[in-house]
Amino acid sequence: MSSVEQCAESERMATPELPLCALPSERHKLLLESYRFNLKRGKPSVCKMILEDLWRFMDLGAWEHAADLLVVHRMLMSGCASPECLRAG
Repeated sequence: MSSVEQCAESERMATPELPLCALPSERHKLLLESYRFNLKRGKPSVCKMILEDLWRFMDLGAWEHAADLLVVHRMLMSGCASPECLRAG
């Protein structure tokens, strides 16, 4: 299983660049659900997909959406990617 640090390192992003100061909302759960469809490719692939999207939105200056993807990434890495976990919140 990949840790946040391993995933961040693979994308050349320092862990301090990954702050999280927002609680996951319904919007974040829906975004995570859309990425969950790709879990058949493996969690590292989904992690990379989220981080690539995050960088794209940062490059475009879409900071709010990039921040949402950061929360989604943290949810995935914390193990909160199961349907049960998503329904529980």
